[in-house]
Amino acid sequence: MANFIADFETTTDPKDCRVWAYAICEIENLNNITYGTSIDDFMEWAKNRKENDLVYFHNLKFDAQFIMNWLFKNGYKHATSSLERESNTFTTLINSKGLYYQIEVIFHKRGKRINKVTFQDSLKLIPLSVEEIANSFKLPITKGKIDYSSHNNKPEGSPLTPEEQTYIKHDVQIVAYAMNEFYKMGFNKMTIGACALADYKTMIGKKKFDRSFPVPTPEFHDDVKQSYRGGFSYVNPKYQGKTLGNGIVLDVNSLFSWVMATQELPYGTPIFFKGQYIKDELYPLYTQMIKCQFELKEGKIPTIQIKYSYDFRGNEYLTTSGDTEVVLCLNSIDLELFLEQYDVYNLEYISGWKFKATKSLFKDYVNKWTKNKIQAKEEKNHGLYLISKLFLNSLYGKFGTDTRLKEKIPYFTEEKEVKYKDSELKTREGVYVAVASFVTSYGRRTTIKAAQKIMDDYARGKSKIQFAYADTDSLHCVSPDFELPKGLNIHSNNLGAWKFESKFTKAKFLRQKCYIENSTEDVKNEAPEYKLKITVAGMPKECYQFVNFRNFKIGATYRGKKVPKTVPNGIVLENIDFTIKEV
Repeated sequence: MANFIADFETTTDPKDCRVWAYAICEIENLNNITYGTSIDDFMEWAKNRKENDLVYFHNLKFDAQFIMNWLFKNGYKHATSSLERESNTFTTLINSKGLYYQIEVIFHKRGKRINKVTFQDSLKLIPLSVEEIANSFKLPITKGKIDYSSHNNKPEGSPLTPEEQTYIKHDVQIVAYAMNEFYKMGFNKMTIGACALADYKTMIGKKKFDRSFPVPTPEFHDDVKQSYRGGFSYVNPKYQGKTLGNGIVLDVNSLFSWVMATQELPYGTPIFFKGQYIKDELYPLYTQMIKCQFELKEGKIPTIQIKYSYDFRGNEYLTTSGDTEVVLCLNSIDLELFLEQYDVYNLEYISGWKFKATKSLFKDYVNKWTKNKIQAKEEKNHGLYLISKLFLNSLYGKFGTDTRLKEKIPYFTEEKEVKYKDSELKTREGVYVAVASFVTSYGRRTTIKAAQKIMDDYARGKSKIQFAYADTDSLHCVSPDFELPKGLNIHSNNLGAWKFESKFTKAKFLRQKCYIENSTEDVKNEAPEYKLKITVAGMPKECYQFVNFRNFKIGATYRGKKVPKTVPNGIVLENIDFTIKEV
């Protein structure tokens, strides 16, 4: 079995959508590259493989449209069960959110002998663009540029020019180099999260893992899952939408890794309880289902969001529940913070789960990858440095894997287009969602308490620094003299400390994950070069050239966004405007 990276170059004309070039690079041999000029040639290459090879595309979602179009047009059937897996069939793994993980094509099956090729998404292992991979690994080759529209009139099957060949060769070689670094370290799972979990299991051993994290019952998983929330992202309403002056940005050094290495985390078989949790030395951590009403205390930062409700906006941090009695599921870390920040009324304790606690289960894992990261930085081993960061950041989320899922099932329409329908609801074993819940809660508490301290010090006249924006592990503050806040653990390297990441002379924060700063990371130089840093979720880099402080506002529209449009034979990228929406 061999492993490859492949890439398609396609036309942008909806009336003539096709693959005009492809390249295939062997991961373990970067000089073994195959080129071609049509999807027919590519699938013929795949069909003639005899070793059941694995072929990665970097962003399989795009290239999969051309593969599945070819398969349907050439009489292949989509199989949804093992009984249907015969010659000329294919299976897919596409989740309900449209994330593509795998396409497996069986070209020929006779008894136990199978001739197949599996396509997977390398983006799920290395969540960076090709350009970012080349930069992160400091490769001698870079991502090139090409005018895609100029190839719309290129006759089908035309040979590649030297420039075209170099362009597509670099695309596959860059990703193949990075994937080879993973392979040399023994990591070949489908996602970075799966690789991290496999490495962790190997470190502590299967018996200890199974004993520490027993397979959760559906009741346990469903209850505790409600306490699992993401990072804290919040704009101080006092400064929202305003153009601000000098300021600083602080980032926590490896926030979630620090949590996993130092904080009490749940393990073992939990115990269900009714009513209010009663202090238990053996089971000090817990999740608690409550019913209540609440009002934010004066001067406090809100911490509560309510998802999937007709009464509240899911991404809004609430200052009040109004007249509505709400049901919340909070773990003990979030519950303590909730009671600090809000006045709570008509509080009713319903039920919960309590857990044993430990600080030791993840320490060796974090120490291993932190040591690798530090060593890689000293040795300028850019590949190991990136891999170490990915492994440090990817483990806890895998514990939160949901047990219920639907898949997207592809089918072929009469118009010769690939469309999708939802599968039946499926179930699978969870890992141990309580770990993910508590890790993110400790992270949110760290950020919120730091922001709250800065707000309190300013309100009391003890500091000129004003809290403006927070995002997961970062604080953005107005600071007229670029002064750092007192009372926070600030250090450039220590795990869990706040690092002076950058400073800005101008900033504007519109909403969560939507802001710009005239920024520099050169925090020591008295005359550094400032550049406009743009952070807007969903905005492509092609729009950046049109953004400035004057036109950066809710409702602003910029040219440069491309969205996929399904057409016969595959998919084209359609030019549309990007608009900054309120939510």
